[in-house]
Amino acid sequence: MRVRRPEEDSPGVDMAPLIDCMFILLIFFLVTATLKKIQPELPVDLPKADAVVDRPAEEGLLVLGVDSEGRKYFRNEPVTTSALLERLAEAAAEQPGRRVRIDGDMRVSYQHIVEIIEACQINGLTNIGLHTRR
Repeated sequence: MRVRRPEEDSPGVDMAPLIDCMFILLIFFLVTATLKKIQPELPVDLPKADAVVDRPAEEGLLVLGVDSEGRKYFRNEPVTTSALLERLAEAAAEQPGRRVRIDGDMRVSYQHIVEIIEACQINGLTNIGLHTRR
């Protein structure tokens, strides 16, 4: 007596593991894309400069600012001069020699910029740059 075997399915690719992998990759890229911190802009009108050098934002970049009224900012938070000195001392202790960028409004008195530069130099931060626009 002849026994019939059930017909085998035709060979193919199982899509379930592929869909699982794609879902995991999608979640990974969504999570990593939202982890980047967006720095709010300071309320300053930057001065113009013809010789502007575009530099990418660095990881340890310390941003200080002065608005048109002479208010000082440390990482986009308003601070007093004494608080600025304290925070600069902490920042210099964490990472000595870090790069500092000063965002100064073009209408602010030069004296306010000098105060920030002196505060940086007192704490050993000498790699200082001024932020300008084209």
